[in-house]
Amino acid sequence: MKSTMILIIVLLPVVAFAGTYRETRRLEIGSADAHILRVHCGAGALTLQGVEGTDLITVTAQIESEGTDKEQFQLLVAKLFQLELKRETHQILLISNPVNPPLTDIEVRIHLNIQLPANMNVRIVDGSGFVDVMDTIGNLSINDDSGGIRIKNVVGHVMVDDGSGDIEIQDVQGRLEIFDGSGHIVIRHVTGDVKVRDASGGIEINDVSGSITVSDGSGSIDIYKVKKNVFIREPGSGALEIDGVQGMVTIRE
Repeated sequence: MKSTMILIIVLLPVVAFAGTYRETRRLEIGSADAHILRVHCGAGALTLQGVEGTDLITVTAQIESEGTDKEQFQLLVAKLFQLELKRETHQILLISNPVNPPLTDIEVRIHLNIQLPANMNVRIVDGSGFVDVMDTIGNLSINDDSGGIRIKNVVGHVMVDDGSGDIEIQDVQGRLEIFDGSGHIVIRHVTGDVKVRDASGGIEINDVSGSITVSDGSGSIDIYKVKKNVFIREPGSGALEIDGVQGMVTIRE
């Protein structure tokens, strides 16, 4: 079935504060025969939710600019950003790329709200801003420069590579891997193995059906209620507390 894309543009030049303008756009594409949604986005928040019983990918994008006037904002929207939703063979690609004009104090962000079929794989490459993913069935990969990440109710392999920002992950049916620069990490209710490599920041893991492997630079480590083994490859410089492990606990000093 041939997919179609519908683009509806709604201009909402609302001044919430002096020098702040917003415009909302909506993009939609069919997902037939596509196995993965790839998202490449710059500054701005991202919310992604899987929806049962739909074959459409729907994106609501709010373009926001500070430090500008109405004419400058209209020029930015017309020429200085990229917002595109398209098909490439068996994948759907969403590109959201705001550009801050050089030699100005103008800041541009694009906040994305994405709904997609629940059973699609997702790969996100994000610049900055909060990332919130929920209710997906498929593998999930997030590569994030900065900003918090929250993941809830995912069935599949989850991999997160994060520069900075807090990470909260809950209710994952599958394997979980996290590579983190800085920020607090909280993990709850995972059925598969968990692997965490963290440079700095506290780590809290609770209720894991698989095994846990942790390498930590600095920050406390708290691990509770694990059905299999716990292996601390590098305990780092913070406090370490482990309780409720049914398998072996190995700590490499």
